[in-house]
Amino acid sequence: MNGGQMISNGRPHEIKIQKLAAPVQDTAGFENDETWEDYYTNYAYINNLTGNERWMAAQIDSDMTTRFVLRWHPALDAVVPKYYRIVFAEKPYTITFVDNVQYRNDTVKIDALEVGSWDSMSCAKDSDTVGSV
Repeated sequence: MNGGQMISNGRPHEIKIQKLAAPVQDTAGFENDETWEDYYTNYAYINNLTGNERWMAAQIDSDMTTRFVLRWHPALDAVVPKYYRIVFAEKPYTITFVDNVQYRNDTVKIDALEVGSWDSMSCAKDSDTVGSV
């Protein structure tokens, strides 16, 4: 893999792709919290995008984008950012972009942000402006 920093000496790591389950209403008619179901498990190479790669991926803020590179499988054709996420090292990642490279059905690149990484950044930014006039 060129560019970015390879995690753990370039070995592939097991990842799990989860699908957002259909919301279930309770007896009062309210929907339950988000529930995720395991959808697909495989091994992927994992890179943190840096510099030009982040700019090219349209990640111009301070969040760290992680790229998961794995072998194509028909199950990956259904993966769209809004309804799927990745779990790696017991941490959930929000998918921001899926690329079936050159539509060759050989390699898939998935860009994602660790869940909560942007929440902590926005809280820090908000706290910086509190009390300023």
